[in-house]
Amino acid sequence: MILQGAAKAPVTGVFVHCTATPANWRHNNTSQERVEAIRQMHIRERKWKDIGYHWLIDRDGTILPGRPETVIGAHVAGHNRGTLGVSLFGGQTSRTQDPFLKNYTLKQETALLRLLADIKSRTNIAWVKGHNQVDDGKACPGFWVPSWLTGHRL
Repeated sequence: MILQGAAKAPVTGVFVHCTATPANWRHNNTSQERVEAIRQMHIRERKWKDIGYHWLIDRDGTILPGRPETVIGAHVAGHNRGTLGVSLFGGQTSRTQDPFLKNYTLKQETALLRLLADIKSRTNIAWVKGHNQVDDGKACPGFWVPSWLTGHRL
């Protein structure tokens, strides 16, 4: 089981994101080094206190922690309190209605489903949405989460 502690605000939802990086981005780095590169981008370029996401899923299905769940994320402006942010590595050229496997791997899909089930087992999440559902200008995560969820059970 994946656990980071109790959140400060009750968690009611999960937003799925992408890192908007090419599929082979930093392919010589470890998963942790890729997470650290995203963290540094968020800190240096966006001037955030930490990485915006709570969880990241690498191309090989490795699930890595980002910001602790006990800290409010920085992943969807105006929608961070009471939500967790999960980001998939990849998705640079994705579009809102792409099928999941066009931009991500089967291992990422399996890991995302496992992570969402784990979060659901220890929180009271009422929904899972894609970033693009609350920000019309974004393709992120590069697939339509409601359609994708229809074919999967959490």
